[in-house]
Amino acid sequence: MFNTIGIIKKPNDEKSKDIALDLTLFVEEQGIGVVTEKQQIAEQADLIIVVGGDGSLLNTARTFVDNNIPILGINLGRLGFLADIPVSEMFEVLNKILNGEFTKEKRFLLSCQIEQENEVLNEFLAFNDVVIHRRETLRMIEFEVFVDDKFVSTQRADGLIVTTPTGSTAYALSSGGPIMHPGINAIGIVSICPHTMSHRPLLVPSNEEVTIRITDIIGSHSIAEETASLSLDGQTTVSIKKGQDIRVQQHSNFVHLLHPKGYDYFEIIRSKLHWSK
Repeated sequence: MFNTIGIIKKPNDEKSKDIALDLTLFVEEQGIGVVTEKQQIAEQADLIIVVGGDGSLLNTARTFVDNNIPILGINLGRLGFLADIPVSEMFEVLNKILNGEFTKEKRFLLSCQIEQENEVLNEFLAFNDVVIHRRETLRMIEFEVFVDDKFVSTQRADGLIVTTPTGSTAYALSSGGPIMHPGINAIGIVSICPHTMSHRPLLVPSNEEVTIRITDIIGSHSIAEETASLSLDGQTTVSIKKGQDIRVQQHSNFVHLLHPKGYDYFEIIRSKLHWSK
C-alpha cells in the first residue's frame, strides 16, 4: 500500500534521532523505501511519519498540506493530541498500518493574509490557530472583527484567537473557548482577556472569512510602540501595525492524519485533559 515513507525527526533531539533510525530500519526490512529530505518527501513519499511532539506535527502539516500525503505521528512530547502513537507501541501500530489497518481523518488548516490598503503584505498557514496579541505587558489592542465582510464587533482586549477545531484544545481552550470535535466545519473566534465580559467565544462556518482590523494600540506613545504581534501555531511570529487587516479563512487543501484502528477522539480527550479522574 505504501511504497515510500518519509520520516521526519525533531531537530537537534537525540531521542528523536535514535527512534527515527529504528523506524528507518524497520520500514526498510518491510521492503519499503525511506526518504528524509524535504524535496524527496514532497515528490516521492506516500506516507509521512513524524517522530516528535505535536509541535513537530504542526510544522509538518503546514509544510506538506498541499502535497496530499497522509501523516502519522509518533509521540515524544507531553500531550500528544496529534502525535498520538506512543513509542512503546510504534512497531506494532506501524505494522498494522502498513497492512492497511488504519483510519484516516481529514482536518483543515487556516490561510492567513496580512493586508494594508488592499495590498497583501504576507501570507501564512496555521493548523492550530492564528493569534493576535499585544507586544508589551501593559498594552491593550483595539480591533474590529468582520465575518464575510459583515461587521461583528469592536473589541479592546489583550488579543484574539482564530482557531480550527484542531486548535480548540490549545491556546483557545485556556482562554475559555469551546472544545470542537475535529469533524466540525467551524472556525472559532476567542477573545483574550476582553475589556468587557460580554464578549464570548463565537463559532462561524468554516467557509466564511474572518477579518480583524487593528484600529489602535492602547497606551502607545511612539511609532515603535504602535505594533502588535501575529502568531501562527505559536511557531511563527510577525509584527502587525495599526491600520492593517488580518484575513483568515479555511485553506483549500486538507491534512490527512492516520490513526490505528479503534482510534477514539474522546479517549484522547479524557486522557490528555484528565477527565473522569
